[in-house]
Amino acid sequence: MSSDFAQFQDAFFEEAAEHLAVVEEGLLQLEQHPEDLDLLNKIFRSAHSIKGASGMFGFNAVAQFTHKMETLLDLLRNGQAAVTSAIADLLLKSTDCLKTLIDAAKSRTPVDNETVQRLTVKLAAASDMNGKAESKVEKEASTSLSVPSPRTPHPLRCFHINWTPPEWLFQRGLDPLQVIKELGDLGTLSQIAVDASRLPDLPEIDPERCYLSWSMRLKTGKDQQVVEAVFEFVREDSVLTIEEVRGEGHNVSASPHASRLTLDGIENEPKPLGEILVESGVVSRAALDGALAQQKRVGEILIEQHAASPQQVEQALQKQRQQEAASQSKKADTASIRVDTAKIDKLINLVGELVITQSMLSDLGARFEMNQIHVLLERMAQLERNTREIQERVMSIRMLPIGTAFSRFPRLVRDLSAKAGKKIQLVLSGEETELDKTVIESIGDPLTHLVRNSADHGLETPEVRLDDNKPEVGTIRLNAFHEGGSICITVEDDGRGLDREKILAKAAKQGLIAEDEKLTDDQIWSMIFKPGFSTADKITDISGRGVGMDVVKRNIENLGGTISIKTEKGKGTRFTLKLPLTLAIIEGMTVRVGRETYIVPLLSILESLQPRPESVKTVIGKGELINVRNTYLPIVRLYEVFSLQPEYTDPTKGILLILETEGERVVVMVDEILGQQQVVIKSMEQNFRKVEGIAGATILGDGTVGFILDVRGLMEIACREASLVA
Repeated sequence: MSSDFAQFQDAFFEEAAEHLAVVEEGLLQLEQHPEDLDLLNKIFRSAHSIKGASGMFGFNAVAQFTHKMETLLDLLRNGQAAVTSAIADLLLKSTDCLKTLIDAAKSRTPVDNETVQRLTVKLAAASDMNGKAESKVEKEASTSLSVPSPRTPHPLRCFHINWTPPEWLFQRGLDPLQVIKELGDLGTLSQIAVDASRLPDLPEIDPERCYLSWSMRLKTGKDQQVVEAVFEFVREDSVLTIEEVRGEGHNVSASPHASRLTLDGIENEPKPLGEILVESGVVSRAALDGALAQQKRVGEILIEQHAASPQQVEQALQKQRQQEAASQSKKADTASIRVDTAKIDKLINLVGELVITQSMLSDLGARFEMNQIHVLLERMAQLERNTREIQERVMSIRMLPIGTAFSRFPRLVRDLSAKAGKKIQLVLSGEETELDKTVIESIGDPLTHLVRNSADHGLETPEVRLDDNKPEVGTIRLNAFHEGGSICITVEDDGRGLDREKILAKAAKQGLIAEDEKLTDDQIWSMIFKPGFSTADKITDISGRGVGMDVVKRNIENLGGTISIKTEKGKGTRFTLKLPLTLAIIEGMTVRVGRETYIVPLLSILESLQPRPESVKTVIGKGELINVRNTYLPIVRLYEVFSLQPEYTDPTKGILLILETEGERVVVMVDEILGQQQVVIKSMEQNFRKVEGIAGATILGDGTVGFILDVRGLMEIACREASLVA
């Protein structure tokens, strides 16, 4: 596959994902507003776009399945069938299946044909009702592998079609033969003729332009509007005429000598000579197969020559398939992002200003005198402003509305509501809040766990809510907003709230705390983040196994964020996630150890101090500890970890930083705190190798390299040193 064609395919998959999102979101809204014709038309247009584009690229399974969905949607928007919960559920399941088909086309992997076939039959059954009683539509749509009811056949009509596509057709990655194949799916094509009169002389032919025209006849039971819709994606600049040939609807047949295209669903050219000889009994099928097998595969030749065993050839083929799958997976993981042109325009303008400033500085440098020092400082300040603005603009290109991450939850809540037997409404706010693309991609799973937790553990059944004088419909709220240099996301429900006594009893039973241990509310609530901890009375397919919440906390902290809980029994619970706007830049505290400079992530720092001599202890099995308000914390001396020559070896003369991650704390000893600044993270593994205790590196203002500390790694070092002391 050429790189240009692969690029067109990538664009198709991106647009297909967007159209799928429109279809799913629209179906969820349609279930609440079944009379909204504009919404139905919007869903239909997106489905039709997927069908047309997938047909152009030869993804026939996608095109055929979407066509079945499109048929049902067409009935709905024409008022021939009504939108019911069963129909909406069928279309949503079909949308899921369509996602699977598109993913399979992207990764070139097989799909579950049984599921596709089952949904295809259901869609056909629902469509074949053609506006009959709603109860019958629901019954047919909910029956697995139901047989479509017979329909009165439409009278066949014959259309004569002349199509001259635009010259740019190939440049956009479109295939005219796919258009002809889609026409063949509507009925029987015949008398297909290719007109090459537009072809220029050979030296003037541009291989990226289309010079051909087609004329053909189509016998179909469809209306002319359906035939015209096939050309929707290639209509721009095309010359197209579709005329109905009266009186030939039932008698249209191709001349026995007519030229025909070799396409699935369209009559082929005369059969190959070998097939004719077999059918006429001149030669046997075995003889023909033997003749065709003269060009053997490499593996077969190697086996015949005893150069390799069949098992070795099979193993090599399996390895080759794995490599091809890995290659396709790698291509599928290639990320892209759509950027508002206004952002690009502003960035280009800033680059222009930067070029002007650089030119002014170069001119000043060529004739610089000491009395011009104030001019130099002024232009350096201007350069700094331009550089800072460009940095902000470049970072804004990666910023996307968090609504892209929220869009999955209406469907999720709908499914959870049905599974749990609860009535749940989802309220979204702050969808326009922008966040780095990589952060958005990383918070999807944690948010999903929190929403599932609220639906299963938080919200009560309608009966219980009514008994507690609450509305029977429970509410889950997702909200996003900026706070300082971070973004906050809250997941809130109006359910039963966390049960303090139940959590304490479960924690004591699992040995996480002593039975008489006194804990604050925050310490008790944090218990639900322990691995394997769950207060569910029974395991369901939604939750209850004690996995999920610990993953949420770990993932959020891996992003450099924090999670907190506020709850009130009988009124609900709110989880608050606080995340950095971007993972490419962090706020850090610059510290010095000897002559080396390190950066400590600001979110990990709780406080700094200079201890008194009596606060520092060495305990067998625990290592070196410091007493901070009656809590002993391990000390890590950075100069020992990285083999440096420090300025101070006495903790009472140096600076101790108390760091926290994943609920655990460690104290790091440094010589001096230099200040706070934003730093751009550079990967250590990509540029050097993994170093224990180091999360990354950055270039400091003086051009030297500063290392960013890995707080989790430092804790592991502290534990290892403690075991050595023992």
